[in-house]
Amino acid sequence: MTDEPSNFLARLKQHHLYGVVVVYAVVVGFLIQLVSRAFPYFGWATAVPAVIIVLLLGFPVVVLLAWLFIKPRDPAKSNPWQRRHWKLSAAFTGVVIVLVVVSGFYGLRFSARNAELLAEANSNASSVALSPAAPASTTVIPAKSIAVLPFVNLSGDPNQKYFSDGITEEILNALAQIPDLKVAGRTSAFQFNSQGGDLRKIGATLGVANVLEGSVQKAGAEVRISVRLVNTRSGYELWSETYDRKLTNIFVIEDEISSAIAGKLRVQFAGGAGQALVAQGTIDPRAHDLYLRGLSQFAARGPGVRDAVATFERAVAIAPQYAQAWGRLAEAEAQLPFYEPYTPKDALSKALSSAQRALSLDPNTASAYVALGVVHSLRWQWAQADMDFHHALALAPNDAETVNQHAQFLFTVGQLEPALDEINRALKLDPLSAVIGVIRGAILTALHRFDEAQAQLETTLKLHPDSVYTHLRAMFLAIELHHFEKAEAEMRVAAKLAGNDPDATALLVRGIADPGQRTAAVRVLATSPFQVYFHNDPIVNAMFLIWLGERDRALDTLAGNRLNQSSIQTKLLWDPAFDPVRNDPRFKAVLKKMGLPYQRAETGDAG
Repeated sequence: MTDEPSNFLARLKQHHLYGVVVVYAVVVGFLIQLVSRAFPYFGWATAVPAVIIVLLLGFPVVVLLAWLFIKPRDPAKSNPWQRRHWKLSAAFTGVVIVLVVVSGFYGLRFSARNAELLAEANSNASSVALSPAAPASTTVIPAKSIAVLPFVNLSGDPNQKYFSDGITEEILNALAQIPDLKVAGRTSAFQFNSQGGDLRKIGATLGVANVLEGSVQKAGAEVRISVRLVNTRSGYELWSETYDRKLTNIFVIEDEISSAIAGKLRVQFAGGAGQALVAQGTIDPRAHDLYLRGLSQFAARGPGVRDAVATFERAVAIAPQYAQAWGRLAEAEAQLPFYEPYTPKDALSKALSSAQRALSLDPNTASAYVALGVVHSLRWQWAQADMDFHHALALAPNDAETVNQHAQFLFTVGQLEPALDEINRALKLDPLSAVIGVIRGAILTALHRFDEAQAQLETTLKLHPDSVYTHLRAMFLAIELHHFEKAEAEMRVAAKLAGNDPDATALLVRGIADPGQRTAAVRVLATSPFQVYFHNDPIVNAMFLIWLGERDRALDTLAGNRLNQSSIQTKLLWDPAFDPVRNDPRFKAVLKKMGLPYQRAETGDAG
């Protein structure tokens, strides 16, 4: 009995099973490492588990076949016989491994096809669940797509979060310059955590095949940035790196990371290989720190726009040669009239000056062109604004904010169908954005596609229940549909969120619904907290006057001098509220005075 184990081991040795096991283990281990690293690079990450399973299942098959077919070694035989048996064992093992790899190839094809079907199902499901008003046509999530999740702040100081967020946004903006790379917008990407999230869900929600996760640890003049690129379908890591640098080299780090990602996704740069995605130069670290802080403030909108202007002004005061800071300053200044009681005249001259300064330092500053597009649009200089947005899109074709602002320009000048196409593209890039969602709802309303508009606004409100403007836009739609109770409810919610008296604002809706209250509603229109929220905009005022039955007063308001390049709500002129006066010669005269509708001529001049 005591000799049985040793006899069994001796028989294994005679059948050369030790050698078979060793050879198989070494080769399979190598193949697993190769497959795990190579397949994700080619977009086959979902096939890795199938190939590994096939290779592991091949082990008992190889052992059994070796036992059955490899001739046992005779201990009395000389070494040449042993070597011959070893050669037979190795050859046999090699043949079996080839068979296993071939089987793995078919497993790859099967798994890859399943991945395509799964991606398509995820894309369709996310489109329906996230935005029922989104375009009906959906496509498979492109392999060249990415979301840059907010980097984790490891600095030990919560107040340094703006720094990690700013680094994230800079890398995102750099990637948005690549023409054939879909980059999820900041608003949507920043809804998720950079660690511990469900990557498959993130990929399906944002419509991306890859995510970049990272962390930032800042200590004095030193910074460590750790990043990893992960496939959302398989969870496999495609690439990772840690950068330890001085803050004076922060632009180099951002460019290294962006270029490495582009290389891993095999994307060709518009300007050729080696093109820098992040503007290089030596910028005072204090100015860059303020710049990153300003990015975070501007992204928050609301009062953050005013704060961002002040912060960017401090940045350019320290570093007057900082083109990107000048561009962002111009962008924030151009948005001030939408969030603060500034008239366009007060804010736009500063935005124009800042944008021109940015372009004089770096003619490829996309944010400066976006700012110019907004400035010229608010000044009714449609052809110039059109040119500005096309410059911005050429520099940052996949930047969600640039696409959104271009869509709003098309909406403003009355190109409603092109505006819808462009806002749909913006929504694909940034599906969780409140601004993009509400603008899409407004365009659909202008097109009289009320059911789709209502579905879009309901979706946006579910995602952003505290969005004042979304509630106001839902109120506008409800008035058009004569759903006055819903309109008053939306008005009350908006007033409460804006810090206004709900009863005072609700009187406007009650005046529209009840002719007996119209006189009182007209009387308080100019002083209503609602109008204060819109900074007493003449187009908004005219719209309510039409709803309240005061068409002549509405037309007088539009024809008055106050409208002359002082309204920021020009796009409302295409709202159904103005349908009752759309064919009135006085209304047509107003549009003609404004140069609307605008259509680009084939020569590129104003049409």
